[in-house]
Amino acid sequence: MSLLKYLKERRLYFILVIFILLIINITLFLDPNLSESIDTVLYINMISILTTIIFIFVGYSRYKRKLNRFIHNIRKEFYINDNPIYEEIKSIIEENEAEVESLKNELEEINDYMTNWIHEVKIPISVLQMIGKRVNELDSSKEISKQINSQVSRIDKLVEQAMYSSRAGNYNSDFLINEVNLGQVVKEVIKKNKYQFIYNKIDLQVSEINKTILTDKKWITHIIELILDNAIKYSDIGGKIEIYLSENKKGCELHIKDYGMGIVPQDIDRVFDKGFTGENGRKRTKSTGMGLYISKKILNKLSHDINVVSRCGQFCDVYITFYNLSDYFNVT
Repeated sequence: MSLLKYLKERRLYFILVIFILLIINITLFLDPNLSESIDTVLYINMISILTTIIFIFVGYSRYKRKLNRFIHNIRKEFYINDNPIYEEIKSIIEENEAEVESLKNELEEINDYMTNWIHEVKIPISVLQMIGKRVNELDSSKEISKQINSQVSRIDKLVEQAMYSSRAGNYNSDFLINEVNLGQVVKEVIKKNKYQFIYNKIDLQVSEINKTILTDKKWITHIIELILDNAIKYSDIGGKIEIYLSENKKGCELHIKDYGMGIVPQDIDRVFDKGFTGENGRKRTKSTGMGLYISKKILNKLSHDINVVSRCGQFCDVYITFYNLSDYFNVT
């Protein structure tokens, strides 16, 4: 470090010295007995300045010696048996990168296996659905048919959830934004889950929904199905579910409202947390706590939003907000 930089770093110390000298000089000049002793005042100033300069050089010399000793120690420690430490650090980094790459490959293999397993398991599901339809043709077995179709529908839904969850890590590359008729999507989801409504004797009330939005049809269909599945799970047998659309200045909101057990107040702020099941989730069903978490994550990436309003023991209203076209591009 140069002397100039050293002085800049200790400028507060020098300001203090100057300030003290000014106080001493003003005091001496204001004293009538000492005002005529100019030589004495000059002598005090010279001694003070000279002492300060000596301290500066002594301090700078000691500081420089310490700095040089520190640099020497660093350089000495940096080489062990003529092998610089940075080579060891570089080797560790390369090993870690190789390990990360190996883990990445393993995860890709697991993902490929999961995808293949999902496609394979859909074949027996389709066969079971055909068997359920044939059983339904026998009047005496209609109740058994309802149960078979309900459970097959449930298995099919769980398989699809596994498929979408496996894709959730790289969903950005899976988006395809198009104009989508929201009413048509809702109808498709209801049709797909008809056996769940029949088996649970759900009173489903769907308002007229005729709205075109910009979104990814595949993902929004899956998310609506997740929300509707939760509404069925937390409704009583013979319960009621409403699906309707409301509009405001920002855009429109798709509401899926069930009149089941609802959510306790202390859980309402945590329903979108990863793995959170809540008090009622642990009572009623074995919940993974991933559905709403993934839904929130995907919807945020699609520039939509999701919220929950609930009263415990009365209702639970989950609604997705689709912003207007101008707001959509602003958010994006």
